[in-house]
Amino acid sequence: MKKLVLTTLLGSLLLASPLSFASHPSQSIKSPKELKFISYNVYWGMKYDKTDEKEKFSEWAKKQDADVIAWQEMNHFTQEKLEKFAASYGHKYAVLLKEDPTNENFFPVALTSKYPIINVNKVIDNLWHGALYADIGNYHFIVTHMNPFWTSKRLDEINLIIDSVKYSQDPKGKWILAGDLNSFSPADKAEYDKGNLLNDIKDKEAKRPILHNLVDGQLNYEVQQNLLDAGFIDVLKLKNSEFISTAPTKIFYDQSSTPLRYDYIYVSPKLKKDVIDVKVLKDEFTDQYSDHYPVEMIIKN
Repeated sequence: MKKLVLTTLLGSLLLASPLSFASHPSQSIKSPKELKFISYNVYWGMKYDKTDEKEKFSEWAKKQDADVIAWQEMNHFTQEKLEKFAASYGHKYAVLLKEDPTNENFFPVALTSKYPIINVNKVIDNLWHGALYADIGNYHFIVTHMNPFWTSKRLDEINLIIDSVKYSQDPKGKWILAGDLNSFSPADKAEYDKGNLLNDIKDKEAKRPILHNLVDGQLNYEVQQNLLDAGFIDVLKLKNSEFISTAPTKIFYDQSSTPLRYDYIYVSPKLKKDVIDVKVLKDEFTDQYSDHYPVEMIIKN
């Protein structure tokens, strides 16, 4: 994989400090009493939107009127194209993790916002798709898309991300981690145990030797458990006790014989009381335009 941006993790942590907010104030984000945040894996660069400017996704995003959107699988996008796309639905600020528009298997994440995105750090080393760190106001965002093939690599990735918060200069701050984590939550274990997920994954691993998602022949929940043990809160479960899948969608119903939850928003303890509502956005558009459904969170500002 071609690495266009190499940023050391140490450098990223030093920049994400309370002092940096003082030197780069963002007054406008203080105005709304609530903030809406969406995380969406759009499938291979919005492949099912055939318009040149991805107008179908733009129209959908405009209707949502989110303050911040975290995008995954932004294949074929460049920074310039992302900025133009974001502007089409009212976001003046946009950051792409990496770009290689000719590479069909390049899966960057991105962040767009109504408000200034500052202290941007693009971490690629030791991460499958990478992680985008950025601040909006006094919120620290981490957008990532974890390894889809090996549980062992996902564990390495999540531990890196957890440590990046733990050893930052604002470990007890307002952190929001979002993306396709390609892993299972222990909160969903009862649902998976009564379904066909284990056999489904066994069949996939038998057909594709590259896959090593089972551990000792069983479903593994350690990636998500590590996040929970570090104090992060799974906001969908915070507001919804029932199981709500985020994949597959209606056009990808044959991807799995069991509904899955791969898409998450986690927040640090400081934000727990600020979470107002969380939902998986299932509508006529999201049914058809990706293999994943987006997750939406509204918080008190």
